[in-house]
Amino acid sequence: MSVFANFTTGLLFLFSFMYDEAGQRQIDLPTNISSTNSTQDEIEIVNRPLFDSDPNTEVSNITSDTNIDNNVELNEDPEQSNPSSEQVDETIGRKQPNVVIILADDMGTGDIPSYWGEGSVNMTNIGDMVSKGVLFTDAHSTPLCAPSRYMLLSGNYQHQGRNPWGTWNLGSFNQFRQGQSTFAQVLRDEANYHTAMMGKWHLGGVVPPLGRATDARLDRLLQHESHDWTLPLGEGPQDVGFDSSLISAAGVQNSPYSFIRDGIMDIEAVNNTYYWKKGTYSMPKGKSKIKKRGDGSPQWDSTAYNQILVEETIRFIDHHSATRSYDPFLAYVALGAVHGPHSPPDQYLDESTIAGKYDSPHLDLLGEVDKVVGSIVSAIEERGLANDTILIFTSDNGGLGKSKDFGHFPSGPLQGQKGSVYEGGHRVPLIIRWDNTFPTGVNRTHLVGLNDIFATLCELAGIDVPHGQALDSKSFANYIKTNNSDGLRQSLGIWRYVKTSLQSEALRRNKLKLIRSGPDDSSVELYNLENDIGETVDLSSDAAYEMIKNDMLDELKKIGPCSAAYKEDNPGEFAVSGESTLQMCDWFIERPSRCSNYVEGREHCPSSCKNSKFSIEGEEKKKSCKWFESNNKRCNKHPEGRLNCPNACFKGFC
Repeated sequence: MSVFANFTTGLLFLFSFMYDEAGQRQIDLPTNISSTNSTQDEIEIVNRPLFDSDPNTEVSNITSDTNIDNNVELNEDPEQSNPSSEQVDETIGRKQPNVVIILADDMGTGDIPSYWGEGSVNMTNIGDMVSKGVLFTDAHSTPLCAPSRYMLLSGNYQHQGRNPWGTWNLGSFNQFRQGQSTFAQVLRDEANYHTAMMGKWHLGGVVPPLGRATDARLDRLLQHESHDWTLPLGEGPQDVGFDSSLISAAGVQNSPYSFIRDGIMDIEAVNNTYYWKKGTYSMPKGKSKIKKRGDGSPQWDSTAYNQILVEETIRFIDHHSATRSYDPFLAYVALGAVHGPHSPPDQYLDESTIAGKYDSPHLDLLGEVDKVVGSIVSAIEERGLANDTILIFTSDNGGLGKSKDFGHFPSGPLQGQKGSVYEGGHRVPLIIRWDNTFPTGVNRTHLVGLNDIFATLCELAGIDVPHGQALDSKSFANYIKTNNSDGLRQSLGIWRYVKTSLQSEALRRNKLKLIRSGPDDSSVELYNLENDIGETVDLSSDAAYEMIKNDMLDELKKIGPCSAAYKEDNPGEFAVSGESTLQMCDWFIERPSRCSNYVEGREHCPSSCKNSKFSIEGEEKKKSCKWFESNNKRCNKHPEGRLNCPNACFKGFC
């Protein structure tokens, strides 16, 4: 029996429990079987109350299963299904390749045996992908989740977005600044790709209708009277290039604990909002866990999360084949594993054991990730699409400090883990396969970043990166095929924020690694990874490295959040809105008030216009950098300050 058939049979079996012979819902309450907090507010011992607006209203007979309506049609533009819209890459005589990106959560290079020859989990499917594809040994993300997702989708460093520390929660905006595009938008608009996203979003969004109410708690977003969840989430995946989507706002780790399809919150979460308390719950597929209390669907089951994404991905591929087979497709699959809380399902779709197979729930979930990869790759192969599809597997940051007691080391020999600017915090697995086009079973050792995937996909699709997009992305398409490193990046910046504060930063320049741990150039470390992969021998005091250390410090400042402080005036002519002739910076120097009236002044003449005023969202009057200097907390609220006044907003680091 196929995976899909097994899953469908299971759903029918589960739904049989939800209705009596008369067709009435009779759903049993799951039991909270454990709790990690002893306060009354956190603990739920037997039954969980279900309520809409009144948290004291008791509702019985609730069960759980996947809260996905598989009868909902995926979004589709009928005009795009016309065979005449087929895009052909003339360099290879066929349409552009399909693309499937599987993004794991919190998986380090040490979690995969193919990297360091270690690891406690058998990963047959990922190993098979390595043997049939290209493994990158020096690929990098940011040290944390949300910034990396922006980095991947936008092709920019994290500080190019609205918040350099990332936009983690639903609120009044997403992480993308006005005018910024994702690679999904570019592939869809420039090459007619059919695009879909499944899984963990973690890039913000506008709570309908007008954003998160000022008095709304993050754990009560579904219940606040000012929010209208019958309307679509604003600035979600459907607004940044994805034709269809099935997401949760924050994976399995935070509320709302519900799926959102094409911007619309699951109806059960809206009509029967359930406030989940911290604890462990018996659900049909295993022991579901809630680490942070909050609103959600009464059917939420963290153990089912990754299997839901598998089925949704296969459904999208089949829907595409039936309606738009002449166009290429993009599927971006962002898994919940292996982020905590660790709640592996009892069984996988093929009825093989997951929970309890290894020594810890963390290791069990690593095993499930391998099965997810196997399911999606098999779906591509079984449909005869392997020669037409680029398969990419990677992770959003380094591995966790888990399972070391069992002899498993998620970072391998690297120092640090998730959240660190040492290599273990941001060196991630990256495996790319394209049958009959890319070489098989080979390694690529040159430095690359997740931000480079944007430009790489554009080149492989035969289109240009649009002007002003993916500012920090360098294509490595030719390097995959030929191992020719010409034109690849020679350096990469890494930044770590704690909440809204920049805490540390690093620069990789080929095999050298510089780390600055605070707003003081004296707190600097320097390592040569060529012979010190574990970053154990600090060379920052070695006179032989003094010149290159200082040069790397200067580069780090110029490419990071302080970059605006180092921009020089454009020496040439440029267009100015409303002016019939081209102007130069002298035009702004001649009358400084023009800097405040024309945005081009700050863009092209940052040095000449550094003291000018500029518009601030939510403020009636224009402000200058002095306004941010007088109250540094304004930098956290207004991205305009961080972009235009880095010396005021990142004191010491610039």
